[in-house]
Amino acid sequence: MLRHSLIGLSFAAIALPLLAADSLQVKTGLWETTIVSNATGMSMPAEQLSKMPPAQRAQMEQMMKQMSARGPRTHKEKSCITEKDLKEGAFRGADDNDKEHCKYTQVSSTPRHQEVTYACSGGGHSGNGRMVIDAPDSTHVQGTIDFKSDSATINMKLTGVWLSASCAGADKD
Repeated sequence: MLRHSLIGLSFAAIALPLLAADSLQVKTGLWETTIVSNATGMSMPAEQLSKMPPAQRAQMEQMMKQMSARGPRTHKEKSCITEKDLKEGAFRGADDNDKEHCKYTQVSSTPRHQEVTYACSGGGHSGNGRMVIDAPDSTHVQGTIDFKSDSATINMKLTGVWLSASCAGADKD
């Protein structure tokens, strides 16, 4: 359950909306995004650990230690970016759960640069972060996502490349 919550918080960071006055000027269609993430300081609140039997507690502490020690992870996905996504100011769409548990503050927004700070809470965890996305041209994006919670620090770098106007081949949820 904790692992699911931590993963949920990290994906909230990945999928946060860019509430932009100016949308990024990038092409719509199929995009491939590569995310390199590194999580450190993975822990569980002492209160939750104290409620576990000793064997389960030891197992959970070992799992957290292993997750922190794994080093950077790379994840690739293909997604469909629509005109609606861009008009709503989102390069990567957030689901309703993210909107319910996170508060976003736009720092800056231009057709080539988006910056947002955010605060999220849910599942017994809370954290703050910052996301910056740059679009050097209409077929490439790059950015960083930094998230610090009471149970982990997550740093991500992302790069995206436009593949085609057709969304055929997009990953499905």
